[in-house]
Order: sequence, then structure tokens, then C-alpha cells
Amino acid sequence: MFSGLNKFVKNILPKQLFYRALLIVAAPIIILQITISIVFFDSLWIKTNKGMTRALVGEIKTFIDAYESEEYDKNNLINLFNKHLNFQITFKDSSLERKQNNERWFSPMDRTLRRELKNKFNNYWFDTTSYKELIELKIEYLNGYFEFLIPKNR
Repeated sequence: MFSGLNKFVKNILPKQLFYRALLIVAAPIIILQITISIVFFDSLWIKTNKGMTRALVGEIKTFIDAYESEEYDKNNLINLFNKHLNFQITFKDSSLERKQNNERWFSPMDRTLRRELKNKFNNYWFDTTSYKELIELKIEYLNGYFEFLIPKNR
């Protein structure tokens, strides 16, 4: 039954002792190296993504805190965040409208964004799928909401 497969494997494997020994020693090292690299870079990517998301949510929280303060001109503050942080910010006086739920539960970006936003804000909504290069984020504020359009590379 398995004689065809057995013959195929025998034809592929090396015949000489040196190459067999090399295969016995080198194959586990190569497999271990690939496994460690994948685990290391995945862990590094997750930590980097978490740090960038935490910084982004901190910048949004800073904007809202500064917007609440009477010291700053509201339009000037919006222009500063648009110019230096590349946020497109608008304030809308209606209640927070939620589109269909496009949140992807298995996306690392959505997961870390959801986790960080939950710590800072009570009522929010975001969409990472409508725009190719932007994240649409809506955060409730007083009798309306802020709409942020943020580049995904942030």
C-alpha cells in the first residue's frame, strides 16, 4: 500500500553518509532557527503595535482634554493636530451614529485599538475596513461626537 510512497522518499533522501549526517544535524537547527525567528518577530510586532496604538489613543485623549480647556482656540487646535499629527478631525452635533459592525475580531490592529480605547473612552466606534489607508474613529463628546480620520501607519 505504501510502497510507492516509501520508494519516493528513498529516492529523495541522500545516499552518502556525509549528506545524511549533514541532514540529521542541519535540519533540526534550521527548523529551530525558523521557529525562533517567527516567534520573536511576531512578539516584536505585537509589542510595537501595542505601543503605537497606546501612543495614538494618548494623542486623541490629549486633543479632547485640550479641546475641553478654555485656554485654546478650538479651530487652531484642530488645525495643529491636522498639520502635525495628520489627523482629520471634525465635530458633529448629532448623536453618535454607528454603521454596521465592521470590526474584525481577529485582526491584531482592531484588537489592540479596541483594548486601548476601552481604557480611555466610554462610548466610541471605529472602522478599519471602509477606507484603505485610514481608520475612521468616532468618540462621543458632550452632545455630539468627534470624527477622526487617522492614517493606518500611525
